Amino acid sequence: MVPKEHVEATGGFERSYGRLVERTLEPGHLARLIARVLHGSLDRALIAGCDPASSPHLAARAAALTELRSRAAIGEGLELLLETAQRTRRRGMVLRRGGHVIANASALRELVAALRGTAPLYARGIAIAHWLLTDGTGPAYVGGDDALARWLLEARAAMYGL
Repeated sequence: MVPKEHVEATGGFERSYGRLVERTLEPGHLARLIARVLHGSLDRALIAGCDPASSPHLAARAAALTELRSRAAIGEGLELLLETAQRTRRRGMVLRRGGHVIANASALRELVAALRGTAPLYARGIAIAHWLLTDGTGPAYVGGDDALARWLLEARAAMYGL
């Protein structure tokens, strides 16, 4: 018999049951490894709206994206993208593709703040933010003001499940 105080302290469940649930719901080591290797295609699937629970690989990728460390790294990268565009502009250099980044500075800062926060976020929105940062042919690098603005809005909405 488990003491009443122990059950109350663990939210009504025995600790061993909680660990069993975590192991059952967490993707395995192999799924995590495969998710690391196939991150691009898994991100595209998440962006397209695939349910992370539909496969262990998608679940592993979603888990990796939603970790605070990953979120902070993506936020830092987006912030660096904005700082680089602003710094180049201040030096008088012609930044061929930076004007649309500066034009969307406010939306970028909101996205960075959400990523750096501790509130739970949906993987689809984080995958969009990661794609914006890492795809050199995407709207953050070759798009216009409107294309980047649309994707930033989509990322923010998807992060909050809207």
